[in-house]
Amino acid sequence: MNSRERLFFNRRVVVTLLIAAIAAFCLAPPANTQDSWVIPGAVDGLTVHPGDIISLGYEVAITDINPVPITIAVTNPTMLLSVRCPNGSSETITINAPVQSFLVPANVNSWFPLDTIYEGATTVPSTLCGGQGGVETGVTFTSNSTKTCKTTNSTQGCCHTECNRMRHKHHEKESGAEHESEWRESCKPEKECESPQNGKCCKN
Repeated sequence: MNSRERLFFNRRVVVTLLIAAIAAFCLAPPANTQDSWVIPGAVDGLTVHPGDIISLGYEVAITDINPVPITIAVTNPTMLLSVRCPNGSSETITINAPVQSFLVPANVNSWFPLDTIYEGATTVPSTLCGGQGGVETGVTFTSNSTKTCKTTNSTQGCCHTECNRMRHKHHEKESGAEHESEWRESCKPEKECESPQNGKCCKN
């Protein structure tokens, strides 16, 4: 094989390997990573009256570098608002939000969706504390999330840090006043490998 033939052969090999690598990436099944979330919310000690509207807002984000787009599907987003009644007893108001999926573009660490959006809301029932209302004493947000991303090794899962945050809004029926709580967030780090030989975290 002369030098010209060798050069042509080498180019064919490089092109073939490149095509194979692209095909392997494109044909690789999407990787998935699942998490459960429990986030204590901010409590403002407001009085909750029958007929008031309580709204739930939550957001998700990927906080490290993600070279490929990642889809985060949030299921069972629920907020529990604990209320202490005048007689000392406690009652719970449940706010549910629908299932949602958010596409996080590559190399983007913004929160999704917009800050102004509240995904769920409920009207305080007329029977709360026997119709007298009460004072909020605790807020807890729970949900499940699944990250889906395209990797060359689907067994590693989506090795990215995900954060969730929540807040709630209290709309008073009588005065029309609105009170928004502060955001409370929680983050889960990159998926840890089962095998110690692979290091602390899986990498794509």
